[in-house]
Amino acid sequence: MNDLGEVMRDFSTDLSRVRDLLGLIKGFRDFGSSSPPPEVTDGSVAWVEAMSLKRSAPGLRTDLPLMSGSMLLYLCGRFEYFVRQVIEALGDEIANRAKDYDSLPSSLRDELRRRTLDVAKSPARYGYSSQEADALIVGLATNLDRSQKTEPIMIDSKVLSVTESNMRANTLNEVMKRVGMQDTWKELGKQAKLKIYLQKQSDGECAAAAQRRLDDLMIQRNNIAHPTGGTSFPDPDQVLWMAGFLEELGRSLVELCQVHLSIFPAANGSTGSEFSAPAQRVSRSPNPAN
Repeated sequence: MNDLGEVMRDFSTDLSRVRDLLGLIKGFRDFGSSSPPPEVTDGSVAWVEAMSLKRSAPGLRTDLPLMSGSMLLYLCGRFEYFVRQVIEALGDEIANRAKDYDSLPSSLRDELRRRTLDVAKSPARYGYSSQEADALIVGLATNLDRSQKTEPIMIDSKVLSVTESNMRANTLNEVMKRVGMQDTWKELGKQAKLKIYLQKQSDGECAAAAQRRLDDLMIQRNNIAHPTGGTSFPDPDQVLWMAGFLEELGRSLVELCQVHLSIFPAANGSTGSEFSAPAQRVSRSPNPAN
């Protein structure tokens, strides 16, 4: 089981890879518009690879947004996977702190039952095999059988994160409710670092801007995934800004999850391990127009 801190660190590491690749794209763009030193162009210094790249770079610079678009696709997919990991880690930790299945919040038990039955009806629709779906049913039945209490409680938290929709604002809010977190966007709007990144002062403005940004990102993702002649591709700076936004959004979400966990004391009476966030590394690119 991954803890929330580990999930955030892995997400942040992958965002750093995106930033590094986007930096390479920007460097290539700048290289294509630069002028080589005279000693290279007149042959005094042999640099065949650089001259070959210089000849091809001008013709490719206008196509670099295609590569940035690919990075945006990856960002969206990685964020969706991150949210699923958060849901699963939170569900596992809540179950780990409960003394028995009946001690789980009723809303969580209801979601486990509902999602398990959804998967059982259409396993392939949610990426499960028939055998895996059968195992989910057996696990749920075991937990529901009051005469077969198990220690520790074993739940399949993956069913809590299944969704058919892109991780738009409403979808994020809905999946967080499955683990008992109500009004997620209202709480996210209170987070100071997210306010700073979005350049908003009030809680409501921050929440609204964050939801709008996430929805716009997912719409852009769908447009890039199914391009037409009029599809607009982002430049590297825009994708860098989005990477920073998703990191701040993800970090704020994990911290809210840690607060949520505090109402579920561990067996030893503690509230579990503290969340250790990675060093902050966000893009300093200009904030695109709100």
